[in-house]
Amino acid sequence: MDAGFARVSIAPPIGTRMMGFGGRDMEHGCTGIHDDVFVRALYVKQGDEQALILAYDLCFIGAAETQRFKAALRGEMGLLPRQVLLNASHSHVGPSVGTWYRAPTDQGYISQLEAATLRAAREARDAAQPVTLQAGVGRSTVPMNRRKTEDGQTVLAPNPNGFVYDKLPVVIFRGADGAPACVLFSISCHPSMMSGWEISGEYPGAAMAKIDEHFGRPCSLFLQGVGGDAKPRLMGEGRERFQAGTWEDMDRVGEIAAGEVLGCTDLADVRPRLSSAVTEVDWPLEKPLSRDEYAAIAADAGAGEVRQGWAEDIVDALDAGKALPKAVALTLQGIRLGEGLRIVGIEGEATAPWGPIMEGFYGEGISVPLGYCNGEGLYLPTSEQIPEGGYEVYSFWEYGLPAQLAPGFEGVLRAGLRRLRSEGVE
Repeated sequence: MDAGFARVSIAPPIGTRMMGFGGRDMEHGCTGIHDDVFVRALYVKQGDEQALILAYDLCFIGAAETQRFKAALRGEMGLLPRQVLLNASHSHVGPSVGTWYRAPTDQGYISQLEAATLRAAREARDAAQPVTLQAGVGRSTVPMNRRKTEDGQTVLAPNPNGFVYDKLPVVIFRGADGAPACVLFSISCHPSMMSGWEISGEYPGAAMAKIDEHFGRPCSLFLQGVGGDAKPRLMGEGRERFQAGTWEDMDRVGEIAAGEVLGCTDLADVRPRLSSAVTEVDWPLEKPLSRDEYAAIAADAGAGEVRQGWAEDIVDALDAGKALPKAVALTLQGIRLGEGLRIVGIEGEATAPWGPIMEGFYGEGISVPLGYCNGEGLYLPTSEQIPEGGYEVYSFWEYGLPAQLAPGFEGVLRAGLRRLRSEGVE
């Protein structure tokens, strides 16, 4: 296998809208750059097969941007859609990309992002060299569960006893000299400790900066895992509510994460075996409201401007005779890097329990379960979490959908994984 890595800045012009906190994002754009943000590219090739993993210091990569960038990469490098995986770190202090919360997106910035994506892909391809693979799984103390029951309701609060996906998969691609061409790792935790008006890569960016410093060159690549229901432990430890972070706090979490990655030394050699596949899975929705119920929300000033606009759009669709969707189609993609080593990414904010479900499907080897891939989707709670309620269940409207997810889609996911496996992602 050959592999190459590249990193290109995607820092936006001052004034570019941000994404991650709805109210803030609607006010005005960024006022500064605290630390640079990047798109990082890992290009791999084995025989006639190739793949490209793109990791962005962004809250989301929207479905429209995903399609646009994949089309551009196919035209320029001959990469098929199944061979390109896009993952967003989910930093809440990054530029606005996508459609979440009806946030305004600067199309000029999207063009800048496309150019940076193509440049990173070319540079990674041109840097490709023969590599060996090593992989292992450590543990991360970074995430803390954020779904807590209070007075019979599920609220967003520190839950130190709640389940988190604390596995820390690490994959190192080593060149002929033994130095790492790329250090790929994944932590499943929201980068939402910071707010304000300065652009930042948040704790993943801080962690990668420290790993790069350790190795003396840029080589680290963070992929956001199944962190839809976790926040950094440092911000919730011993507290009733998560507190906002400082830049010092962010640096501390990045230091913890980097230390855990560098401390993951129990790595085994992996025989390269490259393949990729992509499919769609249809997640069923609950029955929608009536037209009058949507109209009532649209007329309710207390619902908020964004939720009113969402309801108005649905009323307009119904009045035009359009049928509301009964399911939401989400991308499911897999890349097998070696024997018993695969990455599986889903479009949406997957919660922690999806990690063991994905792992359990494959059984042996190392699986790297990811959310935040190839689009925004919506929060993806499990069937067990849906009756509990909470933000992850009720926020469907922020993603433009008419109703929340219905339970019972674990079988849908497994059917999608079977399709990936039948196409070589074993």
